[in-house]
Amino acid sequence: MALGRAAHTYRKTDRENAMATVITYDDAKVNQVTRTGVDGSQNVVTPLLGKRGNPDLPLASLVTFAPGRLSTPHFHDVPQYQIMLGGRGRLGRRDIKTNTVHFSRPNTPYGPFTAADDSSLTCLIIRSRPDTGAIHEAEAIAALNQMPDRNPWQVTHDVTFPSDTAEKVLLQAVPELQDQHGLATYTLRMKPGATALTPDPSIGEGLFVVVQKGSLIHDSKEARAMSLVYVSHKEGAYEMRAGAEGMEGLIVRFPNPVTQSTAAAKGAKPGERSYQCLLCAYAYEEKKGAPEDGIAPGTHWENVPEDWTCPDCAAGKDGFELLEA
Repeated sequence: MALGRAAHTYRKTDRENAMATVITYDDAKVNQVTRTGVDGSQNVVTPLLGKRGNPDLPLASLVTFAPGRLSTPHFHDVPQYQIMLGGRGRLGRRDIKTNTVHFSRPNTPYGPFTAADDSSLTCLIIRSRPDTGAIHEAEAIAALNQMPDRNPWQVTHDVTFPSDTAEKVLLQAVPELQDQHGLATYTLRMKPGATALTPDPSIGEGLFVVVQKGSLIHDSKEARAMSLVYVSHKEGAYEMRAGAEGMEGLIVRFPNPVTQSTAAAKGAKPGERSYQCLLCAYAYEEKKGAPEDGIAPGTHWENVPEDWTCPDCAAGKDGFELLEA
């Protein structure tokens, strides 16, 4: 991960540009702290934006987890993006690495979250609004099943940047990280001095530009990687301008808070059924099986081992229900 020289944190309002909050790692690192986890590992936390008790701004922080660090399955009560910026690890039973992006709806358990034994893991964590903290207690996770209209869902996807082209601006949506409620993730590559508008933040609950390489110019100041730009859903599209080295990064937009039905295949034939985790909404599809766990495609639910657990949140098999067709 590239970390540049100091820039500034500032806001701007004029008739040509949306108001934006720009944060650089170099300015924020003065507030960096080292925290010791319950397993004794030390993790470096750099608060970037917001604080609990201030509902006007989302929360953003950069966290570097020590090698071997383990966080048990847990959940938050607000939507959350986790963008891996360096190192390796696992989220549930999925391998994660640089440019793996994870999104979870409120009250959706995930984990265990671990850094590889031989690698630290640097993660940019963004929450759309202040939360009450991570909730790890097994009793609290089990109680989520009684929460009305919870609608859990999460997605983990490795993002690949397009090959360099002659285009001044290359903005591409990541289909796996989109939904009909405004959730969106884009890869962005800009040539030196190029300008472009962000997608509309008002479609969802605001958006972030994550500057991972190069720099962005704002109000005649240079915000070098790693930097963030936050644009509220109350604002219009924000005009980005790349610095002398160009810019590469991600744009992530939070969805609008929604209530969705998770109902969906009673009546389906054996071999074609889907069973969904009540805690995190992961779906076991009999057609696909779970090859990464040694469960072949076409394996009926009844033949899935009783000690098998959800790949995303570690819930037991008894925490699944048959979906309706």
